[in-house]
Amino acid sequence: MQQVPHWQWLMVLYFALVAIPVFFVHAKLKPRLLQDKSFRNLAIYFGAIVGTAFLMHFATMWLYFKFVFLHKS
Repeated sequence: MQQVPHWQWLMVLYFALVAIPVFFVHAKLKPRLLQDKSFRNLAIYFGAIVGTAFLMHFATMWLYFKFVFLHKS
């Protein structure tokens, strides 16, 4: 990680833009999954978790490379 410019900012961005939204999706869908453990609810749960993580990861990396990575110390 020491080779990555501004890696601390990358970690802050990643936590704020990936971990927190994934946690909110998990918290919202977990009661539904525990109430009815059907294949449909399981697919919705994992699809939403993976989809949120995937989209937010790309948004985070875009912000990092667009604004933070270019300003090297």
